[in-house]
Amino acid sequence: MIAKSGITQAWRPAWLKGWSVVLVLFLPAPVLAREQVTIQKSGTNPQIRAADATLDQANQTTNSGAAPTLTVRSLNTGRNQRAVVEFDLSLLPNVAIKQAQLVLHVTTPPVSTRTYGAYRITSFFNEPDVTWKTRVATTPWGALGGDATGAATNTGTVTTLTTTLQIDITAQLQSWYNATPNYGTLIRDQTESDAIGVSTVFGSKEAVNPANVPQLNVTFVQNVTNLTAVPGNGTVNVSWAYPTPIGTVNAGEPYAGVLILRRANFPVDKGSVPTDTVDPAMCAVIGSGTVVFDNSSNATSFTDDATDTCGAPANGTTWFYKVFLRDKLNYYATQPIVNGSTFTEEISARPSAAAAGLQNSAWIAATFSTNLAAPSLIPASIVMVQSQTNLVFGIDANTGLRKYPPVALGGPVISRSPLIDSSTSSLNTNVIYIADTDGLVYAVATDTGQILWVVNPNGATTNGFQGSSSVQLKSLSGVSYTLAVDLVVLGTRNGATTTGNQILGLDGNTGSTLWAVTGNSGGVQPMDIINSAPTIDYVNHAVWATSRAGCLTTQPSLWKLDPNTGTVLNMQNLEDVDTDPTLTFSSDVLFVANNGNTHPAATCVAGNSILYAINPVTGATLASFNTGDGSLVSYPVVLGSSSPYTILFSGATQVHAVSFDKGTNTFTPLWATTVTVPSAPISFTGLGLVFVGSNDGKIHELNLATGADIKDEVANTGQPGFVGDPSLDVQLSRIYVSTTDQRAYGFAYPF
Repeated sequence: MIAKSGITQAWRPAWLKGWSVVLVLFLPAPVLAREQVTIQKSGTNPQIRAADATLDQANQTTNSGAAPTLTVRSLNTGRNQRAVVEFDLSLLPNVAIKQAQLVLHVTTPPVSTRTYGAYRITSFFNEPDVTWKTRVATTPWGALGGDATGAATNTGTVTTLTTTLQIDITAQLQSWYNATPNYGTLIRDQTESDAIGVSTVFGSKEAVNPANVPQLNVTFVQNVTNLTAVPGNGTVNVSWAYPTPIGTVNAGEPYAGVLILRRANFPVDKGSVPTDTVDPAMCAVIGSGTVVFDNSSNATSFTDDATDTCGAPANGTTWFYKVFLRDKLNYYATQPIVNGSTFTEEISARPSAAAAGLQNSAWIAATFSTNLAAPSLIPASIVMVQSQTNLVFGIDANTGLRKYPPVALGGPVISRSPLIDSSTSSLNTNVIYIADTDGLVYAVATDTGQILWVVNPNGATTNGFQGSSSVQLKSLSGVSYTLAVDLVVLGTRNGATTTGNQILGLDGNTGSTLWAVTGNSGGVQPMDIINSAPTIDYVNHAVWATSRAGCLTTQPSLWKLDPNTGTVLNMQNLEDVDTDPTLTFSSDVLFVANNGNTHPAATCVAGNSILYAINPVTGATLASFNTGDGSLVSYPVVLGSSSPYTILFSGATQVHAVSFDKGTNTFTPLWATTVTVPSAPISFTGLGLVFVGSNDGKIHELNLATGADIKDEVANTGQPGFVGDPSLDVQLSRIYVSTTDQRAYGFAYPF
């Protein structure tokens, strides 16, 4: 544990209280770590991701998110009040937290001494909606008055003379930097429902006096930057740079060097971290890693070779390096808690005697999740990785560093979300539209991580969205598109019904529902669950969506809708479909693959997917092709600007390429390459290569013409982790994947 007796944690002279980054004063010794900042809304720190409000038990549906004060009250007959406070930690995207203290400024003190507890909030809330009863839109808290941990992280006391409430919430921040979503902190009286009735009023982030705005004093160690690994023959050269200070620097405690742990075949696990203030010996084993470099003289590179006393890096093996920045007193870039440091920078490389055998990652980033959906991206700018731990990561495409701490959502995100750049978005900002399994839909600004809007479009709190949304862009649409904004389209996954699911059209600027198509309602045919993303057909002025069909051959599973109104224009019965529909470049053919179910004895049994070529004007089937390899993975990929088209898809055991000739409406098999449990493939017209993930821990690079497996890039071979659907950055020539080892990777292509 870190000694805390040497810090005067909350004292700040009045003339400093308006600063967003200020010095936290120290007694002579000991110090905690390299840097400190105070997070507080100001002219230089707008805190756009921050939130606070009072929850009032006597007025359970009243929102106070814009109020200049926060009130904590204990009063009987159901009139308690609690405060919720959330800080925007964007100033600290790549750090290890050593200490954090919440400071609330008292504007009206209590009439007697009170003890208040700080509880970690466990559910997503939206400041404009939050009340004692609800947390976002009409979605209720699990427990009235806010969902929070059962025990307070820490407590603080206010008296009749108190000017601040000070509570150490170090454990909360450390958890937020180690996979727990940051939903903020709930403040409540430790003895609620007091017969006398005692309250304290604090300034909120909208306080009239800037000095009364809530603040968070944070002490931390940063991570290294520009981490690279270059392999050679029996060597790996690891290099890095030191970060620019973010806040106040302790003059007597500079960053002094790095400690590097190494592991063969797969990454050093997150629990393998050095102990603060302890300098381990060379070749010491820390969990799953071995100390191969122990430097305190500001080195910026390390060559791992035959001179390594811990053993040279053998050719043909992928070596993973975890690099801990340290300060002079050996405080490391790691979280000092049980679940370890997932925010420490990592890199990998494979040495080889032959140039063709050399491999290295461009970057590795922790994601805390096994989500295998393809990352979303703006080429050469940002990679957005969604997770099943309610987090969305904004990663710098060039460096792999987080641009900001992960965005906390209400539920897991299963599918790849559409990311729209500012030049084409009706919001005029870089935005990603995300749907989660909690039933919420979000617009998130990718430059900052700010949630621009969040809605619960159908009021569901379970059976939320599994397939992602798609976006029809106003800027790219013709005159037939009459909406004034971008249209966000998505379908529900309500497992309680096989007939009453919905396809929704939302306003891309506000999230409001523009139209909704509901199965078995208003003359619409039955609609089963939707696990896929719709496709926007700009040429034929339509939205195409797929659904399951209730395991029936007579229920629709392909839907053609008018984007202006949601009117159903066409339906086709293709049996259960979980894959996205895919159009050709000129929108003259639509390809859809069903799940391949068979129906013996009125049951639904998985079989081989059927790939359909559909006329997008009439909806008629042009041709079909039995894939012969179980159910299709994700969606077919269509290459070529004109017929004959090449269609790529993955089945249960192989990656396939088939040709479709629109002139004769015929499919022709081209090749099938065995890849162990393949992901969806990715390519683009003119590349000549196909990339696919696998559960052998590798990304496979295939020859488009022949299907030959040319070369593989290793993500994790020691305990093979499944490599998910790849994304390609055509500007940087990089491929991005996420894996079951809870990491995202960037590699240069071609391999």
